[in-house]
Amino acid sequence: MEQSVLLVDKPVGFSSFQIVNILKKKYKKVGHSGTLDPFASGLLIILINKATKMFNQFQKLEKAYEGEFVLGMVSETYDIAAPPLIKSEPENIGINQLRKYSREFVGEIEQIPPRFSALKYQGQRLYKLSRKNIAFKPAPRRVLVKSFKIIDGVNPIFKFHTVVGKGVYIRSLINDFGARLGCGAVLLTLRRLRIGNYDVSRAKRLGELLN
Repeated sequence: MEQSVLLVDKPVGFSSFQIVNILKKKYKKVGHSGTLDPFASGLLIILINKATKMFNQFQKLEKAYEGEFVLGMVSETYDIAAPPLIKSEPENIGINQLRKYSREFVGEIEQIPPRFSALKYQGQRLYKLSRKNIAFKPAPRRVLVKSFKIIDGVNPIFKFHTVVGKGVYIRSLINDFGARLGCGAVLLTLRRLRIGNYDVSRAKRLGELLN
């Protein structure tokens, strides 16, 4: 199995599909176990040839991330990929208060996926509908957040670490967290550290793959 599974440390700026297309020049059949947004970096599991049939097995594995968010801003994409709109000044919000409210987002929670995502609504990708300004409302989903910890930071930028189950959007997690605080928040950086027992420390960089 290991020979059919390739661990890639995806750099910022590349989509998961671009990485797949690059590797299609070397392998007959290539897929991935879960999308990582272009602005994010970290572990991307590439499935080669017969391993592409194992997609559903990898989808079930928990994922660990670390990243940063900015308080006092909201955006259409819930991250800095879209121009942020300043909502309010996050005054008097300290790390202890953030840690207190972050506990409310641990466990089974209801989450609405971002309008700009690859999920489908009536057969069409959500991001395509959003770009066409077509009105729709993504259905909320029950998802599992195993941990959500605020590590450190200075207002308005804070660093976090989270471990989540299948189907969790970190962008939505941060957006909902900002709404709970009453000041808004957008995802600034994101790095995927682990998928199941597969760790980014074992992954190859894009340059190594091309050589």
